[in-house]
Amino acid sequence: MNVFVSHARADGAFADQLCAFLDDEGFRVVLDRQAGSEGWQRRHAKMISDADCVVFVLTLTSADSATCSWDVGEALRTGKRVVLVLPAPLAGVSIELASLNSIYFYSDPSVPNSGFFDGQRRLRAALRDPHEALRGQSHGSPRKGPSQERQEARAMVAARLNDEKARRRAEQRELKHQRKLAQATQGARRRGSFPSLRVTFLGLVATAVIGVVIKPDILDAARGVIGTATAALAAPEEPYSPMSVPAEDFAPDRALLAGRAGANVRNYPLTSGELVVEAPPGTRLRVTGRANVQGQWWFRVVLEDGRIGFVREDVVSWERSTTAVQVAGFAAISPAVEVMAGRAGAKVRVRPSRSAEVIVRVPANAAMNATGKARLGQHWWIRVTLADGRTGFVRDDVLAAASRQALDL
Repeated sequence: MNVFVSHARADGAFADQLCAFLDDEGFRVVLDRQAGSEGWQRRHAKMISDADCVVFVLTLTSADSATCSWDVGEALRTGKRVVLVLPAPLAGVSIELASLNSIYFYSDPSVPNSGFFDGQRRLRAALRDPHEALRGQSHGSPRKGPSQERQEARAMVAARLNDEKARRRAEQRELKHQRKLAQATQGARRRGSFPSLRVTFLGLVATAVIGVVIKPDILDAARGVIGTATAALAAPEEPYSPMSVPAEDFAPDRALLAGRAGANVRNYPLTSGELVVEAPPGTRLRVTGRANVQGQWWFRVVLEDGRIGFVREDVVSWERSTTAVQVAGFAAISPAVEVMAGRAGAKVRVRPSRSAEVIVRVPANAAMNATGKARLGQHWWIRVTLADGRTGFVRDDVLAAASRQALDL
């Protein structure tokens, strides 16, 4: 099946991941990497005409893009199926897009099991089902009028706003409940220790009285002991600490990084929790634990100044790996053969897959040594060693022989 992916230039990174996933699933994927250049309408019309289905990456940017709107209109005009994928929450869309099917690639509390993995599963099923139809575009059904479309679009936006308000109210209730539970637990611990302190205190008083009767000069020492015991009984309750929140220990090898928009670190794993700090984009965060709250992971992190807080999974990303994983089934190339990156450079990955994490992107003609190979699907994957000693995997179609002849390994 041929699939055309329409996206805004700002969403190129997500579109690349989507194409890598679809390519690994066996779909023939095309997208225009020269969006906005001269003659784009002619190119897009040809791509849409050749495609069996159009996947539209819907964001605030693409919803306002004249190019993306043209793509959707052209696909509907020519009778192509259109599937929307949403990489992030979206408040309000155009009338033309409001009635189309949507697949969420993020976790939405109102949609069971939603998330990036579920989005991949649903997209694969939607593309492989030839009877999948657009919502409100079934065969033989009359097209809705503009006034009805506007009403439905407004109702959709209002429903999403109401869902957001309900979610925030639920978070506030949960936060109050957890704080009361933490205070009650601390109070119970203190009440459990009170009888022993009281017995100790009374014993010290009795000993002091007997000591004064027997030996008057012990009175001064007794006063100091009694003062210490009284202070222990009157000590205030321990203040709230993020460490009192139930969370499983979790210490990954890689650091967590604040996302492109930064990340809010809070003292409790809810968006209504008190803000500890607004971490700028790219800030490294050391993870010590995690808790699953309302279907999302919150990571307990330690800041550079020692403060502790929680950050939500959708506003952070993991630091890229710097070494490849061990993969079985690779035939050794001995002695190693010198190769170089092609004219567009090459992505060196941690595993032999286009969806695997990128260790580094090397420029055109960058030299490296090929030490192993394996046939996976329609391509050879080459295990390479870079000039700085790092190892990774590169697909054969982005490599060339050091002699500038055809690569033959």
